[in-house]
Amino acid sequence: MNEKRYELLAGLWFFCAVPLGLLFLSAATQDGLTLFHFILALTLIGIAVGGTPIMIHLLNNDASTQEKSKRERIDTMLRDMSDDELIDLKQRLSDGDYSDETILDFIGDDGELVTKERY
Repeated sequence: MNEKRYELLAGLWFFCAVPLGLLFLSAATQDGLTLFHFILALTLIGIAVGGTPIMIHLLNNDASTQEKSKRERIDTMLRDMSDDELIDLKQRLSDGDYSDETILDFIGDDGELVTKERY
């Protein structure tokens, strides 16, 4: 998530810095800085400075929202399990065997959980 944040912030500053640089180049080729150049430069700097905390806040909320929804899905799944399924889950977790072959024994071809018959 941090890589995405840094890329977006770098993009924001880059896309504000390029027009700012071009703005000052155009001012150098003309008579100098005009009021329009100055106002446009302040606007571009304001967008970059104001956009940085907003983007950081939005990206932090997105990460916490994803974690919260994952916890809620797990809670819902556990609540919907029958007593037999909970016993099977406790047994599998207490065995400590997390190899791919063991896990695949409990998953059907369609990706659904396969329930084993109790004897």
